[in-house]
Amino acid sequence: MTDEVAKLAYPGSYDAAGEASLRGQKRYMGLVGVRSVALVIAALGGAVSWSLGGIDVFAWAALIAFLLALAVEVLTYALAPEQVWYEGRAAAESVKTLTWRYCVGGDPFPSHLSEQDASALFLAQLSELTTDLNYIPPPIVDPTREVTDSMKRARASSFDTRKSLYLAGRILDQVSWYSKNAQANDRWRQVFLLLTILIEFAGVLAATFRTAGAINFDMLGILAAMAAGLATWAQTRQYGLLARSYSIAAHELNVIRSEVESKNGKSWARFVDEAEEAVSREHTLWRASRGVLTRPGRSPWVK
Repeated sequence: MTDEVAKLAYPGSYDAAGEASLRGQKRYMGLVGVRSVALVIAALGGAVSWSLGGIDVFAWAALIAFLLALAVEVLTYALAPEQVWYEGRAAAESVKTLTWRYCVGGDPFPSHLSEQDASALFLAQLSELTTDLNYIPPPIVDPTREVTDSMKRARASSFDTRKSLYLAGRILDQVSWYSKNAQANDRWRQVFLLLTILIEFAGVLAATFRTAGAINFDMLGILAAMAAGLATWAQTRQYGLLARSYSIAAHELNVIRSEVESKNGKSWARFVDEAEEAVSREHTLWRASRGVLTRPGRSPWVK
């Protein structure tokens, strides 16, 4: 496998969709964080009273915090950043799997198709994919950046080169990505579980002190708001679900990895199709858990 073939450049649509998804994710998680902090401040303002020059500082803090939380709700509804995030990632992954199918001669782009026919089919499916978007605009990309030179070189290379490229650039790369992210998400799941337990334990102590008359302000409301904020963040990131689905995807791809060397030219196109289906199953679960519709057809990626 030459260095030129190994450096696979994805279509411009992949970069555009990925960038849109990243912007949506950052915006959405930022809004979730601001809203959670605002509600904790509002709970604090409702529990504590402190006057300065005749002005109840904490009451004003609670009012401002509630207004901020309301503004965040309106912005979230108007901008729909979570849908931009989800749809952008789904589109980027769809482009990615189409690209690998094209480059290594997998269905529906078997190697016996001419470069002209394969490219025309790739562009047709890519156009259908990128125009069937609801929350991000179809990317405005130079058509010459869709079927890149490195994609053409990969497709035109020998069968052994394509097989090595697919093993190293797709299968092993995905196994590594899924394994690392499964571990990372499981660690974050444990962190948020521990934080929630600590807050709930603090709530037990606060309730005990309140019943004993040791404290006379609503500490329970503050702790409840903190617990709700943590729960909202963890639910949005879905650490537990992602840890499980990523682990399953890594296991399936490791099984596929062991079969690569035994495949010949006759069985290759179908093998690539099955390998991409394994990757697609995780994406399908990811989209379904967030309410992103799966496109109809045999595969969520290829009609």
